[in-house]
Amino acid sequence: MRKRISLAGMGLAALILFIQPAAVLAAGQPGDAGLLFLRLGMGTREAAMGGAGVASAEGAAAAYWNPSRAALGESGTSVMLQQQSWLGTFDYTTASLMHTGDFGAFGLSYAGFYSEEIERYGDDSVGVPDGTFSPYDLMFGASYARVINQRFAVGAKAKVVYEKIDIYSGTVMLFDLFATWRVEELPGLDMGFSYTNMGGQMTINEEPFDAPQTGTVGMSYAPQRGTMADRLVVAADVAFFNDGNEKAHVGAEFKMIPEFALRGGYRVNYENQGLTAGLGVFWRNMAVGYAYEDMSDDALDPGHRFSLEFFF
Repeated sequence: MRKRISLAGMGLAALILFIQPAAVLAAGQPGDAGLLFLRLGMGTREAAMGGAGVASAEGAAAAYWNPSRAALGESGTSVMLQQQSWLGTFDYTTASLMHTGDFGAFGLSYAGFYSEEIERYGDDSVGVPDGTFSPYDLMFGASYARVINQRFAVGAKAKVVYEKIDIYSGTVMLFDLFATWRVEELPGLDMGFSYTNMGGQMTINEEPFDAPQTGTVGMSYAPQRGTMADRLVVAADVAFFNDGNEKAHVGAEFKMIPEFALRGGYRVNYENQGLTAGLGVFWRNMAVGYAYEDMSDDALDPGHRFSLEFFF
């Protein structure tokens, strides 16, 4: 009985820790934050599941969503590469690594967000461009997570973000915090928490702006018995932003056979995003994934993600 009370108290404390700042974030105004590529996520599995990942991410994707989940998992290493076409104009490329061992879980992540060439116009422009430029963003991050006990783990991440727009550029250091709680009373139920992109402002051309801070509370459930054991995962996240209203992400994964999974989800309270879908194919120590992200605005191209992951 003492153990259960201790675990429940720890989970409640973590929930309060992350919900309180998230409630403050919900008061933000649209347009207050930049570097929004930091919210695009990593992993086709999580993208196909509606962007729900803080309590359900697996493998190298956990380096982005919640490294503390990896700390509660089995020892091993995974490496993932992802490529995405975004709105028909941008390329989003990521690489991530997650290693779990006796001393905790270590993660590395990289993200690059690249735009097509944009025409440059001077102050005295008469409709004739005087050249082109290609803006881009880069992120390099390192994380560490450690188990507190068999059902609770915490983690942190530090990352350097660089942005270049024409001749102007800026750099900022940001930090993330994470926690995972596995509910003893209901095996298969996980709670996840993240508070990301904390730190100073970035300045571009003498104009400072905030990073896209996000507080997220999520849960996932995977049946441990019966015909759905090791086949079904359902997940849901609620995210609170410093530049807009809260949003929800819901999704599920179903493995028809151990080597093939179907995924689907929905993004709630987004102006131009909604349905998501995808699949995963597993073969030996490798996984290939695809995710489709629909855009409700006909003027916007849907998103297509592809990933390749290796397990060691």
